[in-house]
Amino acid sequence: MINLARGDQKDPLTGAATEPALLRFLDAVLGMTEPGGPLVGLLCLEVDGLEVLQSRHGQGTVDAVLLGIADRLQEVIRNHDLVGRMGGGFAVCLAEIFPAQAAAAAERLRAAIASAPVATPAGAIPVSCSIGMALGRAQPADALVFQARDAMWTARHRGGDQVVAAP
Repeated sequence: MINLARGDQKDPLTGAATEPALLRFLDAVLGMTEPGGPLVGLLCLEVDGLEVLQSRHGQGTVDAVLLGIADRLQEVIRNHDLVGRMGGGFAVCLAEIFPAQAAAAAERLRAAIASAPVATPAGAIPVSCSIGMALGRAQPADALVFQARDAMWTARHRGGDQVVAAP
């Protein structure tokens, strides 16, 4: 389905899936859901204060932060989930998951990112992220993306470093 060995499916900076590859994966797993079975979760996350890092330390520092976060995400997700770049941040597709598991996974990801500073050319920088979580089945991928992004913006407006679930 997704072959990260293909250059067009792999983000050159972080090694995560590209946004188009992630959306194809999301469409596929949404299409395989069954009534009454597990759901598909989508977590959209952005680094809190990334714009400030950019203005203070430059693109090299931002790139190092994004790479460090991508590594932490890959360490925490399950083998059948997928991390991808989306917009200025990341998204994680959680295939076959129940609501309590998705909430726990989102919190694990948030904690993993905030657990230690990220090494950058400007020194070790503490980071946090805002995460929006949406769950669904048998629906268009773009609807789930909209819900997760909207929840992420809510998390950012509430001060960041938190997970907000879409209604």
